[in-house]
Amino acid sequence: MATAMEILASSLLQRTPLLPSSRSPLLRGGEQSRLFLSPACFPLKKRSSAAGRVVRPPVSAAILTERFVRVETEERPVRFKVRAAVTVRRKKKEDLMATVANQLDAFSDRIGRNVVLELVSAEIDLRTRKPKASNSAALRGWFEKKKTKAERVVYTAEFTVDSSFGEPGAITVLNRHQREFFLESIVVEGFACGPVHFPCNSWVQPTRIHPLKRVFFSNKPYLPSQTPPGLRELRQQELKELRGDGKGERKLTDRIYDYDTYNDLGNPDRGIDFVRPTLGGEQMPYPRRLRTWRPPTITDRHVESRVEDPLPMYVPRDERFEEGKQAMLTAGAQKAVLHNLVPLLVASFSPESHDFKAFHEVDNLFKEGLRLKQTLQDQLFHKIPLVSKIEESTEGHLRYDTPHIITKDKFAWLRDDEFARQVVAGINPVNIERLQVFPPVSKLDPDIYGPPESAIKEEHIISHLNGMSLQQAVEANKLFMLDFHDVYLPFLDRINAQDGRKAYGTRTIFLLTESGTLKPIAIELSLPPVRPGDARAKRVLTPPTDATSNWLWQLAKAHVCSNDAGVHQLVNHWLKTHACIEPFILAAHRQLSAMHPIFKLLKPHMRYTLEVNALARQILINGGGVIESGFTPGPVCMEISAAAYRNHWRFDQEGLPADLIRRGMAVEDPTQPLGLRLVIEDYPYATDGLLLWSAIQSWVETYVAAYYQDDESIQSDYELQSWYAEAVNVGHADKRYAPWWPRLSSPAALSSFLTTLIWLSSAQHAALNFGQYPLGGYIPNRPPVLRRLIPVEGDPEYEHFRSDPAKFFLSALPNLTQATTFMTVIDTLSTHSVDEEYLGERPDPYTWTGDGEMVEAFHEFASEVRRAESEIARRNADPARRNRCGAGVLPYELMTPSSGPGITCRGVPNSVTI
Repeated sequence: MATAMEILASSLLQRTPLLPSSRSPLLRGGEQSRLFLSPACFPLKKRSSAAGRVVRPPVSAAILTERFVRVETEERPVRFKVRAAVTVRRKKKEDLMATVANQLDAFSDRIGRNVVLELVSAEIDLRTRKPKASNSAALRGWFEKKKTKAERVVYTAEFTVDSSFGEPGAITVLNRHQREFFLESIVVEGFACGPVHFPCNSWVQPTRIHPLKRVFFSNKPYLPSQTPPGLRELRQQELKELRGDGKGERKLTDRIYDYDTYNDLGNPDRGIDFVRPTLGGEQMPYPRRLRTWRPPTITDRHVESRVEDPLPMYVPRDERFEEGKQAMLTAGAQKAVLHNLVPLLVASFSPESHDFKAFHEVDNLFKEGLRLKQTLQDQLFHKIPLVSKIEESTEGHLRYDTPHIITKDKFAWLRDDEFARQVVAGINPVNIERLQVFPPVSKLDPDIYGPPESAIKEEHIISHLNGMSLQQAVEANKLFMLDFHDVYLPFLDRINAQDGRKAYGTRTIFLLTESGTLKPIAIELSLPPVRPGDARAKRVLTPPTDATSNWLWQLAKAHVCSNDAGVHQLVNHWLKTHACIEPFILAAHRQLSAMHPIFKLLKPHMRYTLEVNALARQILINGGGVIESGFTPGPVCMEISAAAYRNHWRFDQEGLPADLIRRGMAVEDPTQPLGLRLVIEDYPYATDGLLLWSAIQSWVETYVAAYYQDDESIQSDYELQSWYAEAVNVGHADKRYAPWWPRLSSPAALSSFLTTLIWLSSAQHAALNFGQYPLGGYIPNRPPVLRRLIPVEGDPEYEHFRSDPAKFFLSALPNLTQATTFMTVIDTLSTHSVDEEYLGERPDPYTWTGDGEMVEAFHEFASEVRRAESEIARRNADPARRNRCGAGVLPYELMTPSSGPGITCRGVPNSVTI
């Protein structure tokens, strides 16, 4: 056997470019020595995965230009050297202190305070029962490349191993510099099995902060039961470190993932106006968020103290925004300062400019921007010299970008057909439902909120049904509804008690026309009963027949849009695609090893989400934050979100097909793709969404089938089951006993669950987020705040309304400061950064996994996504689809996967990145 191995090794010396020839000067004395190689590294046959299938290594990328193996003269065991190429990503911009610190690290590197690496074999040493390891090797070239300006710098390290080392499965890194550095990847060459890739993409802290070695695994996926002996202990050790011990305030350099309630939205130390309830727990169920362990407030020990902007909130170091993303947010913040400063000055020094007096004043925000009157500027010059400089140097920045919604038809928003079109192709196309019972009935307690039946009667709508009876229209699937009645009614007393905030609980009935578009035919406006059990104050408006009823109808539509804006932001967007996803991300990092194939699948769909959610707690959903100031419910915003979680959220109904069927927008049909048929054929959100859902589903099913052959393989995967159990029982603790949670007991169940999770993180979030400014930036079209109820004849305000209805309408909208602040925020929220990664893309498309078949399957998924994009473009050019094509009609592109940077009203990132 030994002789056969020597012959085989000699043959390999001649065949592989990774080894020197017999004439190579690298072989001592110029003679060919015997080379003993581990059988695990012989490229003689394809190795099998955990599922028993053949795993083909992926196409290699970024190979070292210098390849060699230096063979020692020892006969048994033979020792040889391998080399690693270590890619470190540097910051594009550094301040003076960072530059000096980097230079000091470079000099200290030269005297031995360096970066040390060590290779770890997938095999164990039979004598020591510990993993085989190479020698410790210092990273070379740090001092020599200290002035290199490139974003990515490649260093090298050289290891000595022997012929029994086996295949490397991990590499450890110890940073003895003073500063952290971003380790992007390591490629080790010199083994006969070919280059070994270690995707790192992590900040490595110095030993003064993190004294332990960092562990990075190769890109080869392993189920827990198939982990090579040499990697088992490291696999558990890494997960233990990520879970932490549940103690101590987190530092910004930590990598610890843990759970907590939303007990940091209020700040009782600032006074009663900033007290907010804790979200999460029996009293107010809610998903859990990332724990930071900050100390409690002085006033209430159950409330965590806050970190206010611009100080950073804790998220694990590798979850923080990269430089490109941070640059986008910084530019947005600078733009926000300019966009908010002048409106505040105008409102402060010129009270008559506080409200919009005419529609052209709204339009001027996009045409001319905000200008300070010369007399006002002269006054301010003596008080604030910077003001005139701002006016002179930033005139362009004070102009707001024209929202897409008014670029093709400035007055379209006034029409009923456009109001209805936005229900299926707008910012919030996920609340429309088929009317299956007439009249609609409330699910609220009638002892508190009065009789449950809607005030909309047959006589209100029969004349709009094109000759059909009410029963015929219902049975023919011609009637649809937006129902915000139960969402708002329990909170209306508290909302309407606020100064300058007024709302109803609305219901809107639509008719599906012969052309496939919707037409609003009745709007119900409800207020709470004066006393529990009394009849509610209800009012029904129908399409106008004269000038007065036309303006009343416009006000009613504005209240529907305001209801819709609140539900969109608080429930469909924040709750369902941000807050409810966070527990699954936390559990994935705590329970799934980086080697686990499911972690590799999910990794691009978790990018940036924890930092986005942390920033939301800091400046958006907090007490007195942007959401409270920008939407009608004000301080009760997050209570509305929590009520929606308690009463309506179910993970099993969050997938697109299940959601469409739940809302009656589709019916089961086994003859159709995905087993359903839409009841509105031209429903852009749904038709485009199903294209992407199908692509995601096919990709996930292929991926899951590659690693799980039967139910037992799913049920016995303790990391997978621990991930799911923790996400449900801890991350969604308030709903852990719900009977509808799927059981991860089969490949089909796992595929369905993962498809829904990826859908919510990518396409669903994109559809609800990136249209906010393009479709909602023109305030009259979709007011997030309304300041007046609709007057009734006999009310003191009715004469004011009748004498100047346009002025009354404008006075009900947000004032100048409210409007411009809201526009500035949604401008940033609608922006793609330059480092966005879109559906079907990965930054390392060939090396994210060591499974070549899955690399090929991912490229097929990417091709399917591109085909979906082409089909969406075709649909947007089809004049038969009147909800997305026609005179003055915007195309529906929110599900178009690709996009450039900026505000584009298109693009589907892999994850919740903003």
